[in-house]
Amino acid sequence: MTRKVIYIIAQAAIALSILLSSCMDEKFSTNPSHILSFSTDTISFDTIFSTIGSSTQLMKVYNRNSESLMFSVKLADKANSGFRINVDGQNDVGITEFSGVSIRGNDSLYIWVELTAKMQNSNAIGLIKDSLVFTTNGVKQDVKLIAYGRDATMMHSPVITNDTTFTDYRPIIVYDSLVIAEGATLTCGPGTELYFHDKAGCVVRGRLLAKGENGREVVFRGDRTDRLFPYLPYDRVPGQWGGVKLCSESYDNSLDYVDIHGGLYGIVCDSSDMTRLKVSIKNSKISNTTGNNLQMKNCKVVVGNTEISNSGGSCIDMTGGDATFVHCTVSNYFTYGVKYGVALSLRNVVGETNYPVTNAAFYNCIIAGSSKDEISGGMAEDKSVPYNYSFRYSLINSVQPEEGDVVECLWEKDDKFVKIDNDNFIYDFRLDSLSKAINIGSLEYSNDYPFDRLGNPRTVDNGGDGRPDAGCYEWKL
Repeated sequence: MTRKVIYIIAQAAIALSILLSSCMDEKFSTNPSHILSFSTDTISFDTIFSTIGSSTQLMKVYNRNSESLMFSVKLADKANSGFRINVDGQNDVGITEFSGVSIRGNDSLYIWVELTAKMQNSNAIGLIKDSLVFTTNGVKQDVKLIAYGRDATMMHSPVITNDTTFTDYRPIIVYDSLVIAEGATLTCGPGTELYFHDKAGCVVRGRLLAKGENGREVVFRGDRTDRLFPYLPYDRVPGQWGGVKLCSESYDNSLDYVDIHGGLYGIVCDSSDMTRLKVSIKNSKISNTTGNNLQMKNCKVVVGNTEISNSGGSCIDMTGGDATFVHCTVSNYFTYGVKYGVALSLRNVVGETNYPVTNAAFYNCIIAGSSKDEISGGMAEDKSVPYNYSFRYSLINSVQPEEGDVVECLWEKDDKFVKIDNDNFIYDFRLDSLSKAINIGSLEYSNDYPFDRLGNPRTVDNGGDGRPDAGCYEWKL
């Protein structure tokens, strides 16, 4: 045995001796008045899906006494609740009870709490309760644990090959994307909720019919139901899933009362035959994406009574094609990441390839955003390539064009909405009472949309001159 090895062993022995000595010398209080303090009296979880593990919640345990304390902690209903704990970073998995836990005087430690809810065999949201019971010097203290669980239908790489209907029976969680095969139709009834896992999306080669109702919208969103920060649920964070892609062979899609939000993109419409309708979107909301909310290339689209808002790219990105927008609120105040787009991007050329814009019409619309100019695009050098746009009775944050079909529009920046909270990422694009969009619309274009997106009548004027408001929301007293 070398001197070096002997020296290392000796040093280790000394260190162990000191550690054991300090442990033996440590005195633990037995005074019943010496108990613990906690960073919270209740740990709450957002609604979680049954059988899927929750995020981790953290609490801190304090010993505010000068002497050390020894305590135990356990889950009161460990057999039924599905909660589990980790005390001060111990690596044991699934532990529900710890004893002989020590905490020095005026010190603290952490406890992590997780939950995997059991199947409830119910379509309702169920309350899940338990508590952490701490025992110190014979004194019991508890911290409440509360969560809400939902049973859900799990789908892994689903491919719809026959006509199929989804309902609001249970939420549907999609892994590895949902594909609607060519020739098949997926119908989503009122209240259907589709939750997409990270990067998963909906690929439509056949047809998608989403038939929501006011108050029972069809929802496409990410599957994270917890929070990134205490003030910020993942549901307000973009980029949580893919988006909806309407492939080149897909036609006659119809989305009514649909809410698509939080994706990498909203809806992408691939190039297709412009004599056939690609998609009709009504009474819907497409919002909060890191890319484009509605991206169209050389196809025919009709959009009415719809909010298209907040994108890192453009809210509407149109390359060629035929698109009509009536009573739409197109607003881009994206601040979560880099905003590299605008509210409306319109072009008839990409590189050396021309894409004729046969029609880009905006009637009774709002085009708004945080930039000085919320319209951009590109025009082919060949002036024979169609670039036909129409703006009528709209409020537009841009510079008025010198030519083209423009009728009674206000060309100015107006941010008078109910709420633009960039700190908490909360936006409400209903009109403020001072909005210049009030009473600037034309009744001619309200015939197909006598009610706004929330069901308020446009034919009942609020002290104005009988004209409807621009955008998808009618201001009311």
